[in-house]
Amino acid sequence: MAGTEGERAALIASAREMNWYHSIELEPGFVTAGLFDLRSHVDNYGLPERLDGRRALDVATFDGFWAFEMERRGADVVALDLADANQVDWPAFRPRNTLPTPLGEGFHTARRLLGSEVGRVECSVYDATTEQLGQFDLIFCGSLLIHLKNQFLALERMRSLLRPGGLLVSCEPYDRLFSLLRLKAARYRAQRDGAAVFWEPSIRTWELMIAACGFTNVRQLSRFTMHSSRGYSVPHVVHQATATEALPPALS
Repeated sequence: MAGTEGERAALIASAREMNWYHSIELEPGFVTAGLFDLRSHVDNYGLPERLDGRRALDVATFDGFWAFEMERRGADVVALDLADANQVDWPAFRPRNTLPTPLGEGFHTARRLLGSEVGRVECSVYDATTEQLGQFDLIFCGSLLIHLKNQFLALERMRSLLRPGGLLVSCEPYDRLFSLLRLKAARYRAQRDGAAVFWEPSIRTWELMIAACGFTNVRQLSRFTMHSSRGYSVPHVVHQATATEALPPALS
């Protein structure tokens, strides 16, 4: 928790001037002006009501909305993210000037104001290992895979970090047309203007990709549209999956 009343007031003043990805209520009456306000969508993700005694990993935490939500439910949470925007997967022909660098400013401000004990680890999901992080009972990954060059490697890394019987919660955008046609396909998006997206899979393709990386009981939980403060919207699908008792040989 921020120390003196003056220190807290200074943090709030600073928070009002920041560019936020997540809308987070930092104190009664003050919610950050995030690009996405996920508070009305929390139930779509199917998080357990209580996570007491469990370890949880928030992959690509950004401002920490989901890390703080899982902590509120009782989990011991690790928040994983990059140190700065120069490490983000990006097509070679696109400028890297759309993300703040260094990253983590919003997270650390929110952490102090909320009195949170969530630890932020600066590491790419590609490089995440059990030696560094240990294993987890729940791994949350929201709106990350869509921005990665190697979605399979990221899923494999997450699978290795999940304890047997653990739960993966994955929420990602999907290709509407391919999903409507029930195609096992992904649309190439790297040339598109806007946010960096390499491949946009159909819903069925997301399910198959998750299963191919060693998860079991892959199931679609919900679909909803995420609205941004800039006036555009993105359809998202939530999948949950569990860990098998042992990793496949290629992943061990």
